[in-house]
Amino acid sequence: MFEGKESSWEGLWWHPEYNGFSSAVIDISELRKFKGKIRIWMRKNKYYNDGENGRPNYNFIIRDARADSSRLLKVMEADSIYRDRDGNRLYTENEVRKIICGTVSDVEYGIHDPYDILASDFVDPYESE
Repeated sequence: MFEGKESSWEGLWWHPEYNGFSSAVIDISELRKFKGKIRIWMRKNKYYNDGENGRPNYNFIIRDARADSSRLLKVMEADSIYRDRDGNRLYTENEVRKIICGTVSDVEYGIHDPYDILASDFVDPYESE
């Protein structure tokens, strides 16, 4: 049990370039103060207003979980996915080739409008080669 503790609310921002959400950087040393089982609560930000002034789409909080069952979250190595200073995913040369070839093929065959194509249509944004 968290001993009745909870984190502060944090935002989740939409990133269309990889079709997902991310939070601000979280200092893991703060989370080490918690003990036992936790649950992540998320809600739509009622003050979002189309992201005006950098407002997040959603907010989340980490709280004590009083439940009989739990899931084990596995911590995996992520060093094979390269990111820039802002957290944007960088692609390898082979991944870029897959994206270009897939884009050309899909546009030629009328599968996609060239302005609706995302890199994630051809390369999983969470996996590296």
